Amino acid sequence: MKPALLPPAPDLRNLGVMMKILLAVAALVLASLLVRTDGAGTVDTLAETAAWSIPAAFATLALGAALQPWWSRARWPSATLAALAAASTGLLAPLLQHNAGTALRHTLLAAAVSGLIAHYFSLRARVLSPVLAEARLTALNARIRPHFLFNSLNAAIALMRSQPEEAERVLENLAHLFRAHLAEPRRWSTLAEERALARMYLDIEQARLGERLQVQWQDTAPEAARLPPLLLQPLVENAVHHGVEPTPHPGPLTIALGTLKGQLRLEVRNPLPPPGTPPRPGLGIALDNLRERLALLYDAEARLTIEERADERITCITLPLDTGPDASGATPARPPK
Repeated sequence: MKPALLPPAPDLRNLGVMMKILLAVAALVLASLLVRTDGAGTVDTLAETAAWSIPAAFATLALGAALQPWWSRARWPSATLAALAAASTGLLAPLLQHNAGTALRHTLLAAAVSGLIAHYFSLRARVLSPVLAEARLTALNARIRPHFLFNSLNAAIALMRSQPEEAERVLENLAHLFRAHLAEPRRWSTLAEERALARMYLDIEQARLGERLQVQWQDTAPEAARLPPLLLQPLVENAVHHGVEPTPHPGPLTIALGTLKGQLRLEVRNPLPPPGTPPRPGLGIALDNLRERLALLYDAEARLTIEERADERITCITLPLDTGPDASGATPARPPK
């Protein structure tokens, strides 16, 4: 069975999800004023509704985030979240000095709203699953470019007589790289796997570009860090294809993997082509694909930035650092010889 690309329940520990839920509650509070027909006491009604709904929303988010590993695996996560919202609102009733009737009405309303919000996120996950699959196929078509395959095979053929071992390594790395791209979709990879795939790709390009490709690694990130698969290698390929290859002189390609304030940083620096060089076809397509994947998987907690300085382009992916147990269930990619 194929693993789901998105969880069936919203992750209440995600900043983007929290903001969406709070904005939805605020919108419902404002909408409640529109159903009043007398128009009297608008400010008082708004203050009264906000006085219990906003604290109830924060309490539900706090309780749901604390119990996320449990309730998100429940058979009916929407109903479970509704029960958590009812419990949170009920616990707040004595603090807000509500009578029994008011407390019951608010509890039932909070449960209904929370259940609907959880159901919305569940439907959103189901809708986005085919979108992710389609995006992945688009990314495969963009990454597995015919010129890269032909150039890699030509490099291996050229090395066959003079350096047969080097030619064999190029073909092995090419096979491993294609196997990784065409593998069954999975949610998580590890930084060790991503690093190995990037090294395989760079070994292939090194045989083709020779001294023009000068790679520098700055690696201080934990190998067990979890991240979506195929993030680093497309970054490196984009830097080689649009930075190193169109530059006539040798150019340094710097790959910096590190952590900062609980965030994992994947940074690639490549030289800029000489002024007046026409942009190569496909510039930005791979990065747009990566940016869309990050938005779907992390919402507002991950980002991809591009900065151009006098003589180099800096592309950086920042996402939450997760060093938990590997959940990919896949065999790590074999590093190059």
